[in-house]
Amino acid sequence: MKNDELIKQIAQPILEQLEKYENLVGNDKIRALPEIRFVLERNHDGPIMIGDIELTDELLHEVELYLQEQIEIKHKPTVLH
Repeated sequence: MKNDELIKQIAQPILEQLEKYENLVGNDKIRALPEIRFVLERNHDGPIMIGDIELTDELLHEVELYLQEQIEIKHKPTVLH
C-alpha cells in the first residue's frame, strides 16, 4: 500500500469524529482551528501497530500534516484571484 493511502486510511476515522463533533456544536464559528498533535508513547518493546500498519514517528507526523491540511481546507478555503 502506498504511503498516501496509509495516511488517508489512518486519518479517515479521526476526520469522521471531528465531523460528528462539529455537528454537535452546530453552526457556531470555531474561534480557532483545531490542531492535531500525537504523542507516541513507547511503553513496550516492539512496533506499534494499527491493524497491519506499523506506526512509525515519520508516518505519525505525515498523518498529523494531512489532518491539519484537511481541517484548514474545510474551515479556511483559499480564494483564488
